[in-house]
Amino acid sequence: MTEDHRSAERFTVSIAVHEDYIVARAAGELDYQFAGLLHRQVKDPWEVAPSSVLVMDLSGVTFCDSMGVGVLVLLLEQSRRQQAGLVLTQLPARLERILSITGLRTVFQVAPSLEQAIQTVTATPTAPSPKPQEAG
Repeated sequence: MTEDHRSAERFTVSIAVHEDYIVARAAGELDYQFAGLLHRQVKDPWEVAPSSVLVMDLSGVTFCDSMGVGVLVLLLEQSRRQQAGLVLTQLPARLERILSITGLRTVFQVAPSLEQAIQTVTATPTAPSPKPQEAG
């Protein structure tokens, strides 16, 4: 087995681009070795569709170090530059704890499930905006 093959088994990223949102699924060890891979894999398609909301499904992440957290912060900064949403979903307990301890949990929008994250980003207002009244 080659080193590249073993690395591919340790961390994978899959991207699904939809009309209004992108779903990125990360699985494996999000550490110093693979943080850059996650950033490259997500950044490029998101820049092509900058108004799309990015939903990061982290349910498959088995480990996350400071470099992994740093990539999430870079993606948050990108979302702010693009004025697009970023929703983290299915945070593993250890990653949620790291984000809470560092104070970062409050700056990320988090949804408990992928379905709820997608519902959040595709929800449209049910009531029309009020029309300005003319003076009569």
